[in-house]
Amino acid sequence: MLSRFLYFLRETFISLFRNFSMTIAAILTIFVTLSLVGVSTLVYFWNLEGTKTVEKAVRFEIFMVPNAQDDQIDDVRKALEQDKKDGNVSKINFFTKEDAFEFFKKSFEDDKDIVKSITAEDLPVSFLVAPSKPDDAFVEDLIAKYRATPGVDDVTFANFADDIRRAQTINRTLAVFAIVLLIASCVLVFNTVRLAVYARRREIEIMKLVGASNWFVQVPFMAEGATQGFVGGLVASASAITFKSLILEDQFGPPSFRGFAVTSGQLWLTIFMVIAMGVTIGVASSYIGLKRYLDI
Repeated sequence: MLSRFLYFLRETFISLFRNFSMTIAAILTIFVTLSLVGVSTLVYFWNLEGTKTVEKAVRFEIFMVPNAQDDQIDDVRKALEQDKKDGNVSKINFFTKEDAFEFFKKSFEDDKDIVKSITAEDLPVSFLVAPSKPDDAFVEDLIAKYRATPGVDDVTFANFADDIRRAQTINRTLAVFAIVLLIASCVLVFNTVRLAVYARRREIEIMKLVGASNWFVQVPFMAEGATQGFVGGLVASASAITFKSLILEDQFGPPSFRGFAVTSGQLWLTIFMVIAMGVTIGVASSYIGLKRYLDI
């Protein structure tokens, strides 16, 4: 068993160096196509994290009338707490008149006259609310509910729906693009391997004529394809890491794109996926390309 394994191993590496130009062609083909797949995957994850950040930033603020009674404020607070228990609201922040005045002073610190003309009593208390879902219709229903509550002056809403929809559209497009690239890589690698197999068809025919089994003939070719796929995937992973560092982090990182990032877990998943796809494509292409020459 060990002698057979060593034979397959020796034949694999001899074949790789004997057909060096075809080996380089296969590795380059895998490298180029899987680099594009890896880059598309990283951009997908980058945009996905950004979309989550935008969704988490969805807030609406309930402003009470400046002379709101304590029981009216308590009614709004109780309604919000009930919504939180029901899963409609994820976070509630209460701002007193003093909090509002401190914020007002910071906002108009360069205009002393405006600050002097306003006191804390002139400003309303408010509730900053994070809905549990960023869905437009869901948030609008909550806003309508609190606008109709006694003592509420207004409810403001920072609408990120268009940004979220655009980000989701980009993600779907990238997913389709990555699948198309993967299919293209399979076809390109298959054609490259088929050319390599065709160039060695006499060698295969001789092995079959002297009684070699299909499996005995296939293993070195499949191991060769796996090696080519592994090397191509490894280099493609390196290019994906470089793209993350030089483009996504340096050019499209914070503060311009706050929240848009690729986590270390997503990076390792991309690396593993690219290398695994390289090996799978190499093995599958060798297996399929070889089958037509085994029927002798």
